Amino acid sequence: MLLRYSIGTSHRFPEGLSEEDWRSIYKIAQQQSLLGVLFDGIQQNPAIRLERKLLLKWYAACERIQQGNRKTNQAAVELTRFLKEKGLRGCILKGQGNTLNFPNPYSRMSGDIDVWVMPGEKEDGREKEDVFVRRMIGYARRRNPSAKACYHHVDAGMFKGIEVEIHYRPSFLNNLIYNSRLQRWFEENAEEQFANEVELPDGAGRICVPTHRFNVVYQLVHMYNHLIHEGIGLRQLVDYYFLRTTDDGQQTADNRSVLDTLRHLGLYRFAGAVMWVLKEKLGLEEDCLIVPPDERLGKVLFDEIMQGGNFGQHDERVKHDASPWQKNIQRLKRDLCLLCYFPSECLWEPIFRWYHFFWRMRNR
Repeated sequence: MLLRYSIGTSHRFPEGLSEEDWRSIYKIAQQQSLLGVLFDGIQQNPAIRLERKLLLKWYAACERIQQGNRKTNQAAVELTRFLKEKGLRGCILKGQGNTLNFPNPYSRMSGDIDVWVMPGEKEDGREKEDVFVRRMIGYARRRNPSAKACYHHVDAGMFKGIEVEIHYRPSFLNNLIYNSRLQRWFEENAEEQFANEVELPDGAGRICVPTHRFNVVYQLVHMYNHLIHEGIGLRQLVDYYFLRTTDDGQQTADNRSVLDTLRHLGLYRFAGAVMWVLKEKLGLEEDCLIVPPDERLGKVLFDEIMQGGNFGQHDERVKHDASPWQKNIQRLKRDLCLLCYFPSECLWEPIFRWYHFFWRMRNR
């Protein structure tokens, strides 16, 4: 109820909460990376009285979130400028683009910078994709010798004090058929994203971010990927809630091509689960739903969200200091648990894992 009050879908503030209740709320908000969003709600109600120690702790956490956003905004602007000087184009995924949809852009907890990079035009045409991928991996490893590269991104180390991931592909799907379609869809829509320049708050500068239309699909893929591989947090659902409640986002609700795209990429059923959580737990209006809510899958998704916390970092079912072999076993167990709900991605993951192994051998 406090979350719905904080994002404006409920006018009822939870009453009769004890100090222990508030401490529990703080812990959950911390695990879900929603301290800033909930504190906005608390500040809207002058009648609320928190224990002084907890209030100061919460206030200090929100100050850090605000400072982190300012620092990340500046780094994103400078990174965009840096890439341009290198003859590259950068589009900032999720993160600082998502903050622009929030009523308070400084309440969203920032993380690293995910930047989708594409080569500029050459005299002899566009650089081949596999050559470009190896070039980006090589560049990242010159900055960060221990950089790990995977199918869609490579760690580039620190830039202005912020971790950066260079994406040569925005995301992926385990199902190789759907993944092929997804990569084609990314390619077809790329130019529009790299031309979508926006202004960050307080004159921090300009960056390119994906359009709402692109994010409606892309962020579903991102959430689906996290659900299958490691865990998904409530912050990602709040991001999607604010994406859907912007005017531009609502216009895609009646767009037939969006639904066709979701079906074409195998995302329709997962989208139904997301819509159920957004409607039943966050109070999203009917006219903002892109597909009918799926209660059965939605309850499974919400259970995973609450058990795992942000990116599954607080999932007690998982051994977080596991060896690589133990992590593989844990992922197989996760596949088995989710198999009857999301069979496509779970059944294809062992196949994709072998594909990924050979891909890494080829792109060392």
